[in-house]
Amino acid sequence: MNPGKAVVHQKKMEVQVAQTGLLLAIALIFQVFFARFMQPVVGPLVNMTLILSVLLVGKKAGIIVGSMTPVVAYMLGIMPLFPVIPLVIMGNISYVLLFDVFKKYNSYLAVAISAIGKFVVLVLGVRFMIPLFLEQIPPMIITAFSIPQLYTALIGGGFALFLYQKIHPKPK
Repeated sequence: MNPGKAVVHQKKMEVQVAQTGLLLAIALIFQVFFARFMQPVVGPLVNMTLILSVLLVGKKAGIIVGSMTPVVAYMLGIMPLFPVIPLVIMGNISYVLLFDVFKKYNSYLAVAISAIGKFVVLVLGVRFMIPLFLEQIPPMIITAFSIPQLYTALIGGGFALFLYQKIHPKPK
């Protein structure tokens, strides 16, 4: 690689790291400041940030944000059970990757597919993975990792597409 291209590549990487950090900070702010509203408010906002991460920076940014938010939520006491962290990370990564794959066909369809994918990962994880670590799964966890996950992923993805279109309007 010639030196000029290397400098441009380095600057692009620095910008992407900064953008990813900013999106992670936004997601964490949503988690901290809206924690008392729990899933109905925080879920869509974090899911919105995951989709915006993919649209604005790329799938790596979405994976980073989706992997860090549950860890920080646990450290801050927002997410009460440690064994749930890997499950949430897997759900978030499936949401990001499915959206990234299908967005080239139709962004709205991509949100729907990725929301369903995340929902399936979480439901199956609560059913088959979490029992490996917990003898008794608290009913609030079973409820939280069921149909509300589908709704929050759909709403968050819809918000993300709306905001993205406002940030990046299509030329007329």
